[in-house]
Amino acid sequence: MKKSTIIFYLVSSLFALLMAASGMAKLTGQEDLVQATAELGYPVYLLKILGVAYLIGAISILQPKFEALKQWGYTGFSIALIGAAASHLLAGQAFSTALPAIVLLSVLAVIVFLNTKLVQP
Repeated sequence: MKKSTIIFYLVSSLFALLMAASGMAKLTGQEDLVQATAELGYPVYLLKILGVAYLIGAISILQPKFEALKQWGYTGFSIALIGAAASHLLAGQAFSTALPAIVLLSVLAVIVFLNTKLVQP
């Protein structure tokens, strides 16, 4: 197995695990997430919607059969992470609050690049 293939599967699995854990945290209504959501001015029920979307997205990027579904998962996470970073910054919070979303978005960009490199002949 090629080194790039191993890196792709390792990084994709870790990313999906992080996103699934984040989805579960949102679904269970962890207090710090509820507080952060309220501070940003969003309704708390948004956490349930995002939690389900994160779980579906994590499954979609790990499944190997349907490339279009995987691309939709990448797109959904891109939109969610850009929205998270922008929400923190536009709310006037410190850059450090947006940094986790920016880092995860960068990791996602590497995953998409490797996926494109591996899928195309």
